[in-house]
Amino acid sequence: MNGSIKERIIKKGQDKHGKIRTNLKVYDVYYRYNDPITGKNNQTSKKGFRTKAEAEAYLLDVNTRQATSTFIPIKNLTVREYLQDWLKNYAETHLRQNTAAGYRSLVEKHILPIIGNIDLQKLNASHIDNLYALKLTSGRLDGKGGLAPKSVMYIHRVLHEALEHAAKKQIIFNNPVKRVTNTPKLRKYKGEIYSPEEIRSLLKAAKDTDWEVPISLAAICGMRRGEILGLRKTEINLDTGTIKISKQLIATNNGPMFESPKSEDSNRIINAPIEVLDMINLHITKQEKKMALLDTEYKNYSLLVCKADGNPIDPRIFSKNFSKFLSSNQFKHIRFHDLRHSCATLMLNSGVPLKVASQILGHSTIGITADLYTHVIDNMKKDAAIKVGSEIFGNNTTNSDNSTPK
Repeated sequence: MNGSIKERIIKKGQDKHGKIRTNLKVYDVYYRYNDPITGKNNQTSKKGFRTKAEAEAYLLDVNTRQATSTFIPIKNLTVREYLQDWLKNYAETHLRQNTAAGYRSLVEKHILPIIGNIDLQKLNASHIDNLYALKLTSGRLDGKGGLAPKSVMYIHRVLHEALEHAAKKQIIFNNPVKRVTNTPKLRKYKGEIYSPEEIRSLLKAAKDTDWEVPISLAAICGMRRGEILGLRKTEINLDTGTIKISKQLIATNNGPMFESPKSEDSNRIINAPIEVLDMINLHITKQEKKMALLDTEYKNYSLLVCKADGNPIDPRIFSKNFSKFLSSNQFKHIRFHDLRHSCATLMLNSGVPLKVASQILGHSTIGITADLYTHVIDNMKKDAAIKVGSEIFGNNTTNSDNSTPK
């Protein structure tokens, strides 16, 4: 058996029954192990067993785990130390900058202040359940109550991902997040949408303003906010009526930043109706006049939708200004992203095949489209049943008068 047990005397301590005694005999276990991170053989110990039998049982367990490749070396690593290392060496090198920044914010503001000082090896599901409960009841940083279940779910996902990496590297034996019982229950979000009539009214109010083009691209072409704000004029082909989507503008703590779209399928070419192309063409003409007027003061990023001086628009400010535009024109409040949902709903209600709609929207799978627009698809199923029934039984069978065959 790998390892040894040594006996020693401590001046004062608790015996196995919890009583304080002097000159107490204890047992220390010494053994060697292979560090899964460095690959080096190290020696370590676990000291202070109150009986030799306990020490022997521990050493036997260590040897068994080493033989079955389930041994995890004991390290004095706190949750704080591990998560900070994980953010630096994984999140900030493998994830999008915006995503990594979001992870860091959740870790530093919500996770570390509560469980950061716990020994990583001792972190258990109860600690995490308590974290979630605290966040749901009093987790807001402004002290005004608890976080929304969706916000706590983000914390849950980040912590699960980080500890899953720790388990795979055998820094911990298993992931305690998998055993929590206080996982937030989310309600499926159903955004507000505009009807075709409401979209026409919105476009009428936006005519000849800076809102006309972005509203058209979202409500008619199904583009995302970041895709619209990151769209360059060079990626618009007015002759073929196509728009190439290959960049998006995201909000970061350091200001707006260009990056690739959310997934490979978000890199796509879409078609725009002639009415939208005419709006774009007129918008570009006006923009060129501004460029000539400002001359060298104009920042030419070749953006279609931008500030008056050519600089990118912060997506967060863009959304706030859109809300103000709706309010000032007395329209029903929706998010800018809901214009995209309105477009998707209109496509599906108009009979556009689900796969085609999914491609236009840039979803990575058709399942995402189906899941997001279940309510529309349910109505399509009803319509399909009625149409098939009409084909088989004739148009007068929908409202049967319960007549019997003669």
